[in-house]
Amino acid sequence: MSDSFRKRAQVSVEYLIIIGISFAILIPGGYFFYKYSQSSNEATIRTQISQVGNSILTNAESIYGLADGSLVTLDLRYPKNVRDMYILDGKELVIKYEVSSGINEAVFFSKVSLAGNYTYPARIVCATLPATPCASSAITANFSQAGSHQLKFESKTKYVFITQVK
Repeated sequence: MSDSFRKRAQVSVEYLIIIGISFAILIPGGYFFYKYSQSSNEATIRTQISQVGNSILTNAESIYGLADGSLVTLDLRYPKNVRDMYILDGKELVIKYEVSSGINEAVFFSKVSLAGNYTYPARIVCATLPATPCASSAITANFSQAGSHQLKFESKTKYVFITQVK
């Protein structure tokens, strides 16, 4: 073998080693960056859902203290991950949302009784008794659209009635 061939072979092997080391650094680095950005996105979604839930409860509790029949409309922005929002037992606001780990629930406890305009699950008894809050009711029919939504809060005698306007 000639000397020039050995030098070219050595340069080629060194070049392949440098490329191999570069890939060995870049591939795990890319994976860790992806995982970090995914967890950061999920933390942002949780924060947005917490803000929505707290805003709903704050408005419901403040409208409850006003005269019967008082109305307030609130503009909210739901993240696209929200799948369902309902009121459980008249005192708990539950927001279901989806992240990479699956479907999670954020539960917010209210000091006042709440009701929505869609029964959850469908209960005919609640629909026939509009003067009383249902044990469990939904605020909106579906969450197919992310973005801005308007909720109307109406003070009733013993509870706050929450409905989606648009």
